[in-house]
Amino acid sequence: MPSYNVCTHTRPTSFYRNLEVCVFMKDGSVHELYLENAWTEHASELLLKVEDCLAIPPEAKDMFALWITSPLLQLQLKPHHVPFKLCRQWHDLLDKFTTATDEQKAVDEPVVCYQRNAFLCKEREMEMFSNTKILVWLFSEAKSNVLTGNYPCDGEDYEYLGGILSWLAHGKYDPEIHPTGFLKSNLTEYVPTCMYREGDRWSWLKGKTATAAAGIVEQRLFRQWDQISEKVQTETEAMQLFMKCVFFSGQIEKVSSGIHLRDCPDRPVRVGINRDGIFIMDSCKQELLLGRMFDSISWEYTEPAKGKPNCLPCLWLEFDLDQGPQKCSKLLQIFSKQSVMMNAMIEACVEELNKKDRAITPPPVSEKKSVVGGLLRVAIETSAPVLIGMPVKEPKTSLCAKTNRLCLSTYSDNGELIESKCKVKRPFTFPSIFRL
Repeated sequence: MPSYNVCTHTRPTSFYRNLEVCVFMKDGSVHELYLENAWTEHASELLLKVEDCLAIPPEAKDMFALWITSPLLQLQLKPHHVPFKLCRQWHDLLDKFTTATDEQKAVDEPVVCYQRNAFLCKEREMEMFSNTKILVWLFSEAKSNVLTGNYPCDGEDYEYLGGILSWLAHGKYDPEIHPTGFLKSNLTEYVPTCMYREGDRWSWLKGKTATAAAGIVEQRLFRQWDQISEKVQTETEAMQLFMKCVFFSGQIEKVSSGIHLRDCPDRPVRVGINRDGIFIMDSCKQELLLGRMFDSISWEYTEPAKGKPNCLPCLWLEFDLDQGPQKCSKLLQIFSKQSVMMNAMIEACVEELNKKDRAITPPPVSEKKSVVGGLLRVAIETSAPVLIGMPVKEPKTSLCAKTNRLCLSTYSDNGELIESKCKVKRPFTFPSIFRL
């Protein structure tokens, strides 16, 4: 990248005063902007220049934000941030918020991106679906996140989304024009590589070579492509967006089975947080392990104990779960240098939800009614949108809790420990602010 390069050398401040900045879009386009004083120009000023360059309508300016991203870290900028200074300090940020090795940090380079605002709500997003330019940008970002594995899906969902991408790229399916092998050489443009390079995850691909697995996936894509061709008529109808989250990296304890002479390594996970809830994904298998709405969890952030520099900060999640005749609460511990950012993101999202509840709930109202109103609002917001003529696939479930894959501690209603698969015991009590 010609500008905002973190690999800098000792140069006078005046050298960086006037710079041309490249701002990247998720649709692959790049826009060059001129900064008169890169050392002092805030993100809010650069954002105005980007909006002018792209001719963003006033009613859509809250839908996007400036980000600084790299393979190791993604940061949405606040108005007072100075992008150039953050890029210059990128290695320090990697030390603070990641567990990357020196070799990984040495080749990591940030870029400035213009992409979806992490705090954008679903209703606000759907209001702009009539604007083709905005829709294309949102769709391009969702497509990128699906193909790179940021959005974990079931195999059927990956095929369904791949069928939509096939229709967008090649139009209506025709077996004479699109014979066997038509998609096989470019499968990465339609589905993530885990679909055919890690066949042991999908039951129908077990024992298959990569070539055979790619052929099976292609045939399944053809079927989805054919079905979608009968349902949609325009590109706008085909652009269905998936869940929108900000993602953080972390690790959780792995459930051990049998007798081990040494500790089991932690499971790397990605923590997705959006306006509605929090989602935990297995980074290796790209599988959703836990999904919970904010109304059904409590959380707490803790710093590592003093004198233990090798320990990581933690985000604790507590949620209720029916276990036979007994109702109990489950506790999950997430280790991550980005825990402080997860905590800040959750607090900001919950505050937005509380503001919305206060706005739609007429005073006076009891505490119980307020909580019920919040639950109803979340249920309405997280339901699948009904869009006439669009091939919307009904979700199998709104929540997920694969407790057999998670290292959880179980507590009774009165706080007594029932079972613990974890090494660390909880030394504190959650406020349970959402519970009746």
